[in-house]
Amino acid sequence: MTGNITILICSVIFTGILTMYLAKKWPNLDVIDVFIIFVIFHFGLNPFVRGLYFGQDIVFDFRHRSPISLALVFAHIFIILLIIRMASLYFPLQIYKNLKIKYLIQQWALINKYFLFICYISLIIFPLISYYNYGIRTYILPEDYEKIGANLPYWFNSVRTIYNYIAFGIFLGLFGNLLNTQKRQRFFWAILTIIFALVVSIYGRRFFLNMIAIGTIFYFVYKDEYIFRLRYLTVGLTLIIAFFLVSNIYQSYRNLLFTIGEVNPKKIDNLFAAALNFDATLHNLQIRAGTWEFNYLVLDRQLDKSGMTTNGRLTWEGMKSAVPRILWPGKHFRLIDDFLADFYQVRKRDVNIAKNLFGMTQLDFGFYSIIIVPFIIFAISLAMGGLIGLTIPSPTFLTMITGNIIYYLINLEENGNEIFFMIRNVFILLILFGLYRLARKIYSHFRFDNSNPNL
Repeated sequence: MTGNITILICSVIFTGILTMYLAKKWPNLDVIDVFIIFVIFHFGLNPFVRGLYFGQDIVFDFRHRSPISLALVFAHIFIILLIIRMASLYFPLQIYKNLKIKYLIQQWALINKYFLFICYISLIIFPLISYYNYGIRTYILPEDYEKIGANLPYWFNSVRTIYNYIAFGIFLGLFGNLLNTQKRQRFFWAILTIIFALVVSIYGRRFFLNMIAIGTIFYFVYKDEYIFRLRYLTVGLTLIIAFFLVSNIYQSYRNLLFTIGEVNPKKIDNLFAAALNFDATLHNLQIRAGTWEFNYLVLDRQLDKSGMTTNGRLTWEGMKSAVPRILWPGKHFRLIDDFLADFYQVRKRDVNIAKNLFGMTQLDFGFYSIIIVPFIIFAISLAMGGLIGLTIPSPTFLTMITGNIIYYLINLEENGNEIFFMIRNVFILLILFGLYRLARKIYSHFRFDNSNPNL
């Protein structure tokens, strides 16, 4: 029981300190504060729930694990967050203003409506094409992908890698309009947003939860509402219930969603009963390996055997995987789970844990991660602030670029090597932005020439 007690104590202290910081700063939040909130979810609340379960999850049984290794997980994250927050105080004033959530919501509301609706419809149609043409509804299990992956079209695989990034950008555009309109228009945007969130979340409960969380944060920030009040306990409970109802349905029919091929309608018997099947979600939360457990795996092994790092090889594999095959046809890279299973000499299921930036950097470079991770987040935030200033003339590009970056920051369960995919996406958007600005200048030039008969 020593390990569970350590987890409970550390998670309470970790969550308490960061919550007091947010309570003092609320509602004047910026992008880094949003990142800190999601760190609290994954490294504060999630470990607390896991600590209450005195048993074996998919990977670990923490009852008799080393308290030192467990405490080090929380200390490691806390020190990194402290450095990030202190470093951000030295942002140029304009960058600091650009990263404010209220300012960003106002910019997202200006997204081009034609672009918004075209992407909206396309993102809803794509899962239908995925199912009816290829029998794929959602996430493809690795063993299934090994069977059919080579036969899937290149464009289809490419869209799947960017689907969530595009969907999140469109969600920000929808939510920005929802908050910046009045009465009937607000009802219209609310309906569109709810339908969109439910449809695209078929790609995973995690994406749905991210949208609920980010939407709640942005709403209260934009409305200047102080969320740390007793009356908002009802709002919080309502959102938790909504999450559980959707999660219950998802867990009840999870095997159907993951299975390749046609769905047998007879197996979808009673959605109402599935929504009320809370045991499915509670059991999943108890045995599911949390994001923080990957950090424990890394730090515990490093404490047991000094110098147990991959010396940048994971970063190199991540960089290779992010390069489009059309630009590098002969590239070869290893899947992270295969790499780690060989590195630790364990089964792949034993390393099938969320690969977050903190843990991956620690594994790759050891305790230099205390410097490297703050540098990465600082550089991303600084670049984001500069790109916001650059793309102000085109709110559509601003929305999609900031959506890509924010999604990367909050998607802690997968943001280990996803940084290279995020950079690739932003780079492509910048190229398109440059071409768009060039086309606008050429059009304006010819229009001016044609309107001036003296030239």
